[in-house]
This record gives sequence, structure tokens and C-alpha cells, in this order.
Amino acid sequence: MKRLRPVYWLAAAVILVLALVAGLMDRALSRFGSASQEGMPVEPKVNNEENSFVDLWFAGDAIFDLSVDRNINGILFSSANNTVRLLDRDRRLRWEKSFTSEPLQAKLSSCGGYLAVGTAGGTLFYMSADQRLWWEAQEAEPFYLLAISDNGRYVAAGRGSEEENNFSLDLYDQNGTLRWSMETGRLEKIYFSGETGQDLLFYSYRQDESVVAGAVSLEGEPLWSEEGVSLAALSRLNNRVAALRGDELLIYDYEGEPVWETRAPFSIAKVLFNPINGNVLIYCNSEGSKENLYYYTAGGELLWIKRIADGSLYTFTADGRYIITSSWRHYKEDYSQMVLLDESGNEINRWEVAMRVEYMVVTGNRRHIVLAGEDGYIDILDLSEFLTSEDTISLQGTYYSPVLWEKPSDTNLVTIYFIGEQGLLVPVSRPVSVTANRVRAAVEELIRGPARDSNLYRSFPKDALVNLLFVEEEGELAIDLLPEAAAMAGTAQTQQALNSLRYTMGCYPEVHEIYLTVEDQLIEIFGDGMILEQPVTPRYWKQPVFLPMLAGGRYYLVPREAGDLGFEQRDINGMLAALIQRLRNLYFVPGDLKLLGLELADGTLKVDLSESLRNLFPESGGEEEKMQAALFLDAIKLTAFKNSDVKKVELLIEGEAWSLPEGYPSLTQSLSGTFYINPEP
Repeated sequence: MKRLRPVYWLAAAVILVLALVAGLMDRALSRFGSASQEGMPVEPKVNNEENSFVDLWFAGDAIFDLSVDRNINGILFSSANNTVRLLDRDRRLRWEKSFTSEPLQAKLSSCGGYLAVGTAGGTLFYMSADQRLWWEAQEAEPFYLLAISDNGRYVAAGRGSEEENNFSLDLYDQNGTLRWSMETGRLEKIYFSGETGQDLLFYSYRQDESVVAGAVSLEGEPLWSEEGVSLAALSRLNNRVAALRGDELLIYDYEGEPVWETRAPFSIAKVLFNPINGNVLIYCNSEGSKENLYYYTAGGELLWIKRIADGSLYTFTADGRYIITSSWRHYKEDYSQMVLLDESGNEINRWEVAMRVEYMVVTGNRRHIVLAGEDGYIDILDLSEFLTSEDTISLQGTYYSPVLWEKPSDTNLVTIYFIGEQGLLVPVSRPVSVTANRVRAAVEELIRGPARDSNLYRSFPKDALVNLLFVEEEGELAIDLLPEAAAMAGTAQTQQALNSLRYTMGCYPEVHEIYLTVEDQLIEIFGDGMILEQPVTPRYWKQPVFLPMLAGGRYYLVPREAGDLGFEQRDINGMLAALIQRLRNLYFVPGDLKLLGLELADGTLKVDLSESLRNLFPESGGEEEKMQAALFLDAIKLTAFKNSDVKKVELLIEGEAWSLPEGYPSLTQSLSGTFYINPEP
């Protein structure tokens, strides 16, 4: 980088003096900082003297903390020049605020609506991103560690000083009220599990020569604590906590009960949970040539071991399908090497960026990662630019096919069941000829198998069908199969094939009985020793709950029975509440979303949800965000329709109707006939 000439240093001094005067006047007019500078771009450093002063002003300061909301509508960071700035997704300045002491922590809520700043001078500052709501708390000790809940309802603060050896964990609510305070050692980690009274705050701190990890309710009631272990990571997906004890990895449930543990060959530096399946990734300090990255299943089985550069940053993408690493310590000066791995540990791509990456923050968007360098420059990385052609298809192809609530006029659709992840039955709606008999067409398409790019599996061997006869007056369906099809190996495969046929025929009320034959003789033993009682009858879902299932890069809605899912309350209220809790495990659904109530009137079921539902519909959302919203809404609507007699479902937000931004599916849905789930594109 070129050095500034003396004349420019003199000019810089003049500019800085003028800026200080302007800053003092600005602070006298407003405590919120220079919101009038909204829209000013923050550009990367360049090697020309003309732009050097702009670089000094916006990108020359070391970053203390960096935080991003789930939709990248806000990027919040604090700098060594005692300034906190909020940028939009195009890195334009929305506002900035100066503090009299170092802003050690700057946290933006996942919803993007609220933020908190903790300073070395003992100030805790809270405000809404639009600057309408704010408060300050002043203490004698620095606020050195913060966590803000998803929707900004609570702020947990680590406060204290080494000189006084006096540390505490404080919980404030959105109105600035100190709910409670507990004595601790110097806090190292704080995590919220949620925002309701039943949710927990997890922490770990160091005291003298020991470490302590524990959990406390948001009401201030201690739940558990354990000495000698430090908190490493939290998974909301399966209510798991990762803790470390030397070179041991300990996995607990939220109640502090051990689930599984393992010992690593080196000391463990960092732990991450896969946000989608709960698998565990650990990085070890192993200087030299030894492997240092270990990946385990959610149950503790080692999947693979790999080596990445020492001192690397790493994170999962929001959909859990990729791992991205960054390292500059063992790379060439002022450059970082980025490496993209798939979940199996295979390298997809590697490239370099012209900055020393110090922060790498995942967002709710599965393609975007926010990077920040030691010089204060911030960049947004679009991973789709670095994927191979095969991976790009899976990332940018059909994300989800929304439910069709009425039949297209120019075609028929048949619903058939294939096999998905973990052996789940997945319904697919496939177009067939308008003149085709729908029962015959359904059987033929079932045997034909899933579409090539569906990431689903066939249940019957290809070309297994010899003949088919459907006597509609009697409701009798006779299917003659090849001998090889009736003798398929494996009990699980045999049962899956039979279930896929029975649930497929359950979609057609005109079918009452199914007869399976080989060479026109009734099958007595089906597959690998299964005694087959004939006739076989169609199967129907009892109290179905529609849950998203990810196959490759595509989501499907899959019916599951409430009893099999362990739902305790199986009326419509209990089932929708439990469904929403399951849906919150999706990376794009707000983690604090909850059901507020139901109202049934005149054949309409009104489903009242909390304020955070709005975050599912960002104004600037692209096609992917709209498909995410459709997936969520379809799951709610289908579960409501199939477990009640209503003909209309309407979703409310805090008791009020809301008009969605353009391009999103409606919050209101009527059902006059049948519907078609997971229609093939």
C-alpha cells in the first residue's frame, strides 16, 4: 500500500479537526449519532492517493465486535476509534454512534430490530435499529461480554474488572429493567436458548484456576452448574450443549445430563453444531502435520478426520451442507485462503481474498457469509460463485415446490409416495394425461420411480409392473408384478415398498382392496420372508403433521403421525404449537416464534403467531426467501386442514391481519377440494 505524502498528512489533520468539531455538534443535537449519513457507501481500501482519506475514515480501524442479523439487513460493528456503525446489506452506512470509551461488544438481534453495545467505561447501551427505542445502564465496571436474544427481548451482560476481581452476569429486559444479577468469575461464553420464561441462559466463566459451566432460567433460577468444564457451543435443534474438559468433548442435554463424550488426541479449541442435523465439528490445536478437524454424528459416532490450516476460522453454512474455513497466519502477507468443504469433508473449492480475515459470521441465508478484516474492511461472500457446476445446481435449483390448492385446468395430477431421507415416505404430485385413469396412472408412475433430480429413491424395482386391473365398481385393484419385484431383498426395503403402495392408494377413495400377484397367482411371501395377508388395504395418515425434509438441496413436506412424533397434546392447538416448535429448528424460521392462540369462527381457523413471524418475510427477499416462507406456511396450513373441518385458515400476527410484501404467498388459504403436495416442476 502506498504511503501518504506529507502534504496529505497535513490535509488529513485538518479534516480530522473539522470532523471532531462536527462530531461534537452532532452529539449535542442527537444522542443517536449521524443518521443523516444514511446511504454513504463503505468501500474497500484501494491503492490510490485520491481515495486514501476515505479509507482512513471508514476502513482504517480495528474491529472489536461484529454482528449480523439473519437476513443481512443489518451489519453492526464496533471499532477501536470508539465508534459503532450499522450498515445495510450493500454495506451502506445507516447510522453511526460515538462513545467516550471503547465499545468492546456490539450485538445485533437475529431479527435485526434491536442492538446492544457494552463499553469499557461501564455503559450498556440498547436501542432499536430504527433508533426509536433506547436506554442506557451505567455501572462502575466494564461490560465486556454481551448476548442479545433473537427478538431483542433480553440482553445478558458480563460485567466486571480484573483489578477488583469482581464479576457478574446481569439480565436486562427490553425496557432496561435489571431482572437479576448473579456473581460469577470472568465470563467466557453466554448463550440464550430462547426468550420465553421456560427458556434458559447458558454460561461459562473462569474463576482462579478453574472453569465453571451452567444454566439459569430467565427468571433467575439456577438449573445446574458443573466445575471443571467450559461451555463451547449450543444446539437448539436437539437441545444439546457442548462443553470441554481438557481434551475431552462432553455433550449434555439442556438439563445438564450427559449424553455422550469423547476424547480428542489434542486440546480442543472450538466446537460447532451443524444447524440442521445436530452433528458436531471440533477443531484441535495440533501444530504440524496432524489432522485437526473431527466430525461426529449427533450421537457421537466419528464420521471423518481432516486437516485444515493451523489457526483457521471455520463455520457451517446456514443449511449445514457446507463448511467454510479461512486462514491467513500461514499464508502470504495481507491475504487469506478460503476453503469450501462439503459436509463429507471433501474439498469443493479454494481461493484467496485480499484481506486478513479476522471475523467470519454466518447468516440466515445459506449462500452468504460476512467477512471482516483486521483493518476494518467488511465484505459479503456469495458462496454460489465458488461452487462447482454440480453443487451450484443443488444450491440454486428447485428449493421447494409450494402446494397447489386447486387442480390445473390443463392436466391431471396424481400423488405418489417415494422414499426420502431416513426411510421417510415422501408424497409427490406428478402431472399425467387428462384422459388417464388416475388410479392406473398412480401405480404406473409409482413403478416408474422418482424424477432424476429429485434426490428421492424408488420403492419398487424399475419395470416391475406386468399388468394392472382396476374394477372401479368393486374398488378392487389387482397388480401383477415380475417375480424379481416380489422377491426384493431386505425387510426394510420390502416394508417401504408395501407402505409406499398403500399410502399412495390411500389418496384415492375409490380403491378399497389391493391384490398383489405374480403370474396371476396371489403372493403369499413378499420380499425377504414377509407373510403377506391379502387383500392389502390402503393406508391413511392419522393426525398428520406436515414437516419439512431436506433431500440434497431441496425441501419436501412430509406427513408424520403426531403419535409417532411423541406429541403429548393432540388437539389442533397442541399439534400446531408442537409443529411450530419443530419448524423453529429450520435456520430461516425465527427461533422465538410461538403460537399465541387459535380462534374458530364461521368455518375459519385463525392462527395467531408472535411478532417475530414478520422476519420470515423480508422486504428485499429474493426467490429463496419466498420459497422458505411458502414452505413454512404450507406446513401450518396443511396440518390445520387435515386435523380439523375448517375450510379456511388465516394466520395473524399479534392478533392482527398483515399484508405481506409483494411476491410472498398469502397468509390466508381456502380449501374447496383436494390439494397437491410437492408438485413436480
